[in-house]
Amino acid sequence: MKQFSERLHIFDTPVLYQGLLGIRRGFEKENLRVDAAGWLSDKPHPQALGSSLTHPFITTDYSEALLELITEPSENITALFQQLKELHQVVYGGIGDELLWASSMPCHIPPDDQIPIAVYGNSNIGKLKHLYRVGLGNRYGRSMQTIAGIHYNFSLPRHFWEQYHGVFSESKNKACSEPLLSAFISEQYLGMIRNIFRYGWFLSLLFGASPSLSRSFFNKQKTIPDFLKIFDVDSETLIAPYATSLRLSDFGYQNKSQMDLFVSYNSLPAFLKTMNDAIHTPDPEYRRMGVVENGQYKQLSDGILQIEDEHYALVRPKCVVGLGERRLHALRDKGIEYLEVRALDIHPFLPLGIDEATVHVLDTFLIMCLIEESPPLMPAEMRAISDNHHRVVQSGRASAEVLEKAKHLNVKMQSVACILDKAYNQNQYEEACLGVSKQLEEPETLTSARVLADMRAHQESYFDFVMRWSRQHKKGMSQTRLSPERLDFYVQLAENSHREQTILEQEASVPFEEYLRRLYV
Repeated sequence: MKQFSERLHIFDTPVLYQGLLGIRRGFEKENLRVDAAGWLSDKPHPQALGSSLTHPFITTDYSEALLELITEPSENITALFQQLKELHQVVYGGIGDELLWASSMPCHIPPDDQIPIAVYGNSNIGKLKHLYRVGLGNRYGRSMQTIAGIHYNFSLPRHFWEQYHGVFSESKNKACSEPLLSAFISEQYLGMIRNIFRYGWFLSLLFGASPSLSRSFFNKQKTIPDFLKIFDVDSETLIAPYATSLRLSDFGYQNKSQMDLFVSYNSLPAFLKTMNDAIHTPDPEYRRMGVVENGQYKQLSDGILQIEDEHYALVRPKCVVGLGERRLHALRDKGIEYLEVRALDIHPFLPLGIDEATVHVLDTFLIMCLIEESPPLMPAEMRAISDNHHRVVQSGRASAEVLEKAKHLNVKMQSVACILDKAYNQNQYEEACLGVSKQLEEPETLTSARVLADMRAHQESYFDFVMRWSRQHKKGMSQTRLSPERLDFYVQLAENSHREQTILEQEASVPFEEYLRRLYV
């Protein structure tokens, strides 16, 4: 087994690092729509934004009020952020006096049964997407589904993998067949995933931005965790003084019934099998709940997972799938094509919730996870990883040990940043890692600490803090306009998406019960 320094030395050759120029990146950014008073919007998905079922860039996640903005994969970071900005401009233009909530933890939310579940029309795929969300609400409560985050999609180009296979594959066969190359790529992505789990706490420490939340998140069905304290400025605000990301805590976007579920990332067949087993293994609690009652679906199935998307993980293996195609089937047929990293909170101080420096750190971190040896990940280590991650998200800034480990990891990342800067003929990756070094030396400059400091400086509740930034971001974004050409492009996209949904609903199809049965074959 080669040490990191040895593998880094091999990686530091033009034939390999020049392939990094083809890195493709994308965002999936969730945002709650709130009314002018800061309450969760009770309005349906705006018609002007297109069909949430078929629009390629603007959809909804759990709720009608939870927008999801999806960028196209891009090799150009500037172009990526330009599209994300355009999508925000389109949304602001389509939501009237509503705001986009500038934080991951939700606004004032109504009782669970009043949180609107997303609807997608009368086609079978539309019904499936809605009823899956009905099941999530019945299983975990709707308030958990109002938590928002940013997912970062990352892939390396085929020509990079061809060269990488020639250097690191045991067969050393540079001219390998397509099936062999696809298997190699999946194997390498899985190795990255295992290391992302091992070191994912680092991302939560750096990019966590949710150390506080509103009391309204805890309705009568939820007990407030002991580690949360009443904010000294406002009794309706709860904080964890040294938390990084309450979004990723035990009461955040987690599936408690999955605590004992082991999904293997040690090979693609093992991943597919353990995920498929989780979908087809009944959960006693969900079996008692029942699937259909009085002709109405309460959930899609009584399995531990209704579908694979219900497995809430820090990172997921992904490939391009068609509308209504099962992700597990696509992965089986195509192999892993990219990774979806789900570790990012919305940055409340940034108009888009994320910036380019964050992308530079993420790229560096992910390439480090590729270069680092990645032995198999077994259940005992996964449990230890989970326990450690929860300690970091709840109180990571108070731990000298965590900060020292983060500094050590950042040293490795600085070596990788040098290679990335060689490839791109710049110094932005090294500068981003230098910025990380400064934050780790002064943890009060980490975003999660800055959130609490800003609340105290303005003597604000969590709600007032986020409202201030939400209004500021909308005002700033409204001062710029899309060009007539780009505006027309998005208008046409919205109109086309409505037509596509209508066509789907008019097409002859099997009864939904048969459609659902086939889904689980």
